[in-house]
Amino acid sequence: MSRRDGVLLALLLLFLAAVTAAWVMLDRRPPEWDHANHLERAVACHRILAEPGRDRAGEIIAMSSFYPPVVACAAGLLYFLFAIVPLTAQAVIWGFLAVGTLAVYGIGRRLLDAEAGLVAAFLLGMAPFVVFSLTNFQLDLPLAAMVAVTLYALVRAEGFSRLGWSVLTGVALGLGMLTKPPFAAYVLPPLAWCAWGAFRAPDRGPRLRRLLLALGIGLVIALPWYGPRLVGLPMQILNRSFKQAAESGHAPALTTGSLLYYPRVFQPQFGLLAAPLAACGLWALRRMPRARGLLWSAMLPLVVFLLIQNKNLRYTLPLLPAAALAAAAGLQRLAPAWRRGLTWSCLLLGVVQVSSAAFALPPPPAVPPLLGAVVFSRAPDRGDWRQREALEAILRAAGGRPARVAVVPNDNYFSLSNFRYAAVRERLPLTLTRAWDGSPLGVQFVILKTGDQGPDFASEKPDRIMAAFGGGDPWLAAAFPVITEFPLPDGSRGMVRMRRLLPVAGLRAEEVARRLHQSAAGFLGDHAREVLGLTVSLEYRPEALLRGEVDRLVIEADSALVGEFARNRPALRLRNIRLSLAGLLFHPQRLVDTGRIEMLDLEGLSAERLTVTESDLLHFLRAQKRFNRVDLRLGDGSADVRLGWAGPTLSARVRLSPGLDGSPFGLRAEALRVAGMGVPGPLVGWVMRHLDPAPRLRRLPVKVLLAPVSILPGRIEVGSSEGPAGSPPQERRG
Repeated sequence: MSRRDGVLLALLLLFLAAVTAAWVMLDRRPPEWDHANHLERAVACHRILAEPGRDRAGEIIAMSSFYPPVVACAAGLLYFLFAIVPLTAQAVIWGFLAVGTLAVYGIGRRLLDAEAGLVAAFLLGMAPFVVFSLTNFQLDLPLAAMVAVTLYALVRAEGFSRLGWSVLTGVALGLGMLTKPPFAAYVLPPLAWCAWGAFRAPDRGPRLRRLLLALGIGLVIALPWYGPRLVGLPMQILNRSFKQAAESGHAPALTTGSLLYYPRVFQPQFGLLAAPLAACGLWALRRMPRARGLLWSAMLPLVVFLLIQNKNLRYTLPLLPAAALAAAAGLQRLAPAWRRGLTWSCLLLGVVQVSSAAFALPPPPAVPPLLGAVVFSRAPDRGDWRQREALEAILRAAGGRPARVAVVPNDNYFSLSNFRYAAVRERLPLTLTRAWDGSPLGVQFVILKTGDQGPDFASEKPDRIMAAFGGGDPWLAAAFPVITEFPLPDGSRGMVRMRRLLPVAGLRAEEVARRLHQSAAGFLGDHAREVLGLTVSLEYRPEALLRGEVDRLVIEADSALVGEFARNRPALRLRNIRLSLAGLLFHPQRLVDTGRIEMLDLEGLSAERLTVTESDLLHFLRAQKRFNRVDLRLGDGSADVRLGWAGPTLSARVRLSPGLDGSPFGLRAEALRVAGMGVPGPLVGWVMRHLDPAPRLRRLPVKVLLAPVSILPGRIEVGSSEGPAGSPPQERRG
């Protein structure tokens, strides 16, 4: 790199750093959805690394089921030097852009010339969507940077003829996969192109060995994170590509609207002149044999993103390094006078684009047939969404004690994601959850807003709950009075409600207990049907019962069909049932007025006795949507299971093991086979983690305890099948 090029690249990166810093200091909006989730993981990684006694590697690997840890932990490391504030996090994103920009320059200098490399670097850095991405803590700009770094390493490896750069290619592959899973889609075509060149070379033997070395290094780096997710991750990617896209209202795949989405947003995403230059450059590359194979193959993943239903500008951001190089190639084919004129035009217009993208100065106009404005833009906003005020009101009302808070809206600036990030960042003793189905079980505080509740596909529950608080359910509103209310920048009003039950008046505790008995069958209706031989007994204090408090409620039944009927989930037949509910809180006034039991809290649920037969369990498993074939045989101490799903068939002998980290039990697999091949012992846990229900029990808002569980021929038993696990509770305790 010449001194002149180094100075110009430094000026570009410093200019972008200044723009990012100014934007972050001006904007007061909370981070949106995934932005907030990634920031939360960055704080979590920082604390995992900072606090002694943590299983650092294990906890970092387990932070997210879908997003690898490299970007989050890069921010977590920077938090050791600077405060946990938005500017620190965005400095990480800027750092990735700096690396990616230098890589693009290096590719251009080697495949084209130094001037083309410099132009490509400037086109990438000044692209409107790149500027927007500098203001959000998302993984896509780091992903674009890692794609550029990998392309640079492939160029320097020269068809895997150089050992050192082949090793560095492997490192880049591994780190890229730990940036975001779609990395493989972006680098597979150029990697295949380089592998084909190595195969055709006269010394292909050594070259192919270096290729295998690079792939092995990448595998070693990425496998610790991907290994435990080999079974579940492909289905997650498929769901995000189609099912969740359909739920979000995206145009169906292969329709005109879907296929034209990216062509219609490419210019606002990449730049006014850069986009047409890139299109021309892709054609001009046909006369550049040294560059065309790599750059054409680097743009090939666009076909994949055209075909899937889920569309987002973030998904094509990692293609912009190759697009910038193609645009520089297009400029290089022009006559010198035209090349100089267009180069200066791109640079001057790029400065205007950066200002328009970051600050809407000047405001970009909308130009059909483009989707949206001619430049992708999001200016900073000084509006205060009052999240600190809401959380402080909750802390005061809770007296500093731990509390469970439901965040009902899913507005991008007023949702569970950004409230939870704020609570984690400030180490607040709050557990934040989503809007509830059915009753607000375990919820002590509710955060709400009037007006728009968020995207249509996710606003059904918030709308229903707001309607209930607005007069549709007076008992719910009475149980959760408003403790604070405040205006929000979108013209709506935010509010916090606190659970505060008043004792019923004019009734004796015995009468309330009688009504509880009468309403028990209806109370179980949301989760249990076809109940046979039901008996219910209570243990309570009279004055507490009038406030809705039951010390212990025991439910016994000969048989019941149990499941999440409200969500249309498969149900499981249980037999010989004895359940004990400790610390039950119900809405007493609703019971008196309507005869309906609404459970608001529960300290613990203990399954003291129940039986599941082999035929009932087999019917339940075959009803699960993710399995297309299930075979099961229960033996003495073990279960032989064979599962067929969208992926390979899995078979194993499963035994019960002691639970870890509060789980009531665990699953241990023997003779595990996937697609007929035996799974080595150290890898068995990677597969079983997707099938073990115990971790899901830990995440419930209620502590679940099980009596000893046994696998017996033809059945699974919890506790003893011969009688109750303890003495029946007294009807009343004074």
